[in-house]
Amino acid sequence: MRTTLLVMFITFFTFSITHAQTVEGGLKISGIPRDGKISEAVPVDIFKSFKENKYKISFSYKANKDSNRGIVLFDMKTTLKKDGKTISTTTRKNWPWLPGDMYVPIEAFDLIPSLQSVASGISRSSLSSPLPKGKYEVVLEMKPAGNASGSIKPVNFNFIIN
Repeated sequence: MRTTLLVMFITFFTFSITHAQTVEGGLKISGIPRDGKISEAVPVDIFKSFKENKYKISFSYKANKDSNRGIVLFDMKTTLKKDGKTISTTTRKNWPWLPGDMYVPIEAFDLIPSLQSVASGISRSSLSSPLPKGKYEVVLEMKPAGNASGSIKPVNFNFIIN
């Protein structure tokens, strides 16, 4: 009985490893000035700039298998820091993406809601509240989920609100 269970476990484990998808790629952002000084101080305006393609998030990855029609699930992690201190870390789970090169909408990450929370504080009622002055650092990550493994190079960018 134990031998049968052991053989079944090893078979299942081997099958799951050989059928796991391996991914490799990276994220990039364009449009943020090198000095980090952006003209937008209100989260809604930052959102608008992303929607109008002033700032773009690009994503590229390759997968080793064509299972599930090439779709791989990713957890979208957003970390927001202000003046070196982490003020928000969130993860959106199981977003499907196809291999290749593409642009990622800002809505895939929790950057704008995190910024809005900082801008409006406890009340969260005003969409026109500016961000407090300081240096902001954003880390956007896409981590393979489900039966996928591998690594996606995250993107890290800074901006300054004067």
